[in-house]
Amino acid sequence: MNRDQAREIVNLLLDATSNTVGDDGLADGFIVRAGCLAGVSITIFFSRRRIISAAIMLRSLGPPYLRQLPLNYSIKALRSFLRERIHLICDGNPFGNEGAPFLDRMKHEDVGLLVDEFMKCDILHPDNQAIIFPLVTVRVADDLRGSVFTFSSNPRLQDQPQFAGLPSGYINGDQYPPFASWNRQTESPASWLLVNAPSVEVAKKYRASILGAVALTVMHQYRYQFTERKVFGGIASFGSRWTVSGSSPHTPALGALIDLTSEDKDWLDILDLAIVSTDESNIKSVKALQYFYRSWFLFDSERFVIDCITLDSLFGDAKGATEAVARGVEDLFGGRIDRARVLLLMRLRSSVIHGGAPDVFDSEKYGKYYRKYGEDPISDMSSLVAECLRRKIFSGTLREQSDPYARTIADAVAAGIYPLRRPTGILSDID
Repeated sequence: MNRDQAREIVNLLLDATSNTVGDDGLADGFIVRAGCLAGVSITIFFSRRRIISAAIMLRSLGPPYLRQLPLNYSIKALRSFLRERIHLICDGNPFGNEGAPFLDRMKHEDVGLLVDEFMKCDILHPDNQAIIFPLVTVRVADDLRGSVFTFSSNPRLQDQPQFAGLPSGYINGDQYPPFASWNRQTESPASWLLVNAPSVEVAKKYRASILGAVALTVMHQYRYQFTERKVFGGIASFGSRWTVSGSSPHTPALGALIDLTSEDKDWLDILDLAIVSTDESNIKSVKALQYFYRSWFLFDSERFVIDCITLDSLFGDAKGATEAVARGVEDLFGGRIDRARVLLLMRLRSSVIHGGAPDVFDSEKYGKYYRKYGEDPISDMSSLVAECLRRKIFSGTLREQSDPYARTIADAVAAGIYPLRRPTGILSDID
């Protein structure tokens, strides 16, 4: 953000602020901490309609993290910014001119001082917190460290640079909450995801993209096979102080652990850069991974809709989403995928998303797909979406986990009680 843009935001903020309630004033009562009114309790009002304009501009021109949060976050941040610097407005200019916006009572150079403050404030330059998520189904052999996120093994959690100032032995990575002195109920994670972010809400968005990518490493036939094993969630953040809160599990209850090693570093580095990038293609990729993460927890019919939206986020065009997605998929696979099959999937998608069928099973195209291709369209959509994400975002660097049941299957095949498994589905002819 340049200075002219910052001045425009400050002007909008001051124009939204007065000492009377007006038609839509939001009241802020507080004690002035500095200047000639130090110690005085005052109340100011923010016009809701006008401050929204300032917040929209801030959200548009400010740091990327603001676009990960509700607009109300930017509104509250602007109100807090002005409260903390009210002495720059009050000094030499006590509350007269009843009802006039603060912008009308300030000199141009005084507004400039406020712009200077805004250019260096923590809204534009937030301090990152270390937010940590305990993982139950992901195992880490080697710490995988990036600028935005890190996967840590349990023994190495205390060695992460975010916790360098803490006393030795303060953190116990074998338990959640991760405090050695914690004497209440604990859980046992398999590893940790650490995210550097301005807030927990932003970190949760990053987590969705990161674990959405991790889901891509699981073989398709196992990605949605869940067990009754116990998985747990939880979030701990460390900034000026520790906070701990509960949450739903961060991954589904997979039957086998996902193993991340140094071989995964290349694709994790691609994701690390994409998460904070302002490039439009990276923004679309990160959003697509968030959708894919959301679908990971869902049953078949619910997952199909989110998978469709994931493809839309990668290839969609508001003027012709079905054709645009089909064309994008075909281009990504170099024309080696059955276009008619993809189009039928897209039409099934259209009947569900646009109100033709409240459930994918209700659509006549669901049975038509089965009759024509002998495969489940929901499974085909999931495998197609996963492969599109792997190719478009990670360009072949993301490796798939080895089959955790390969030996058991081989023994069953040798014993004649399990069929030879051949490539099936929409990707069967794709190498």
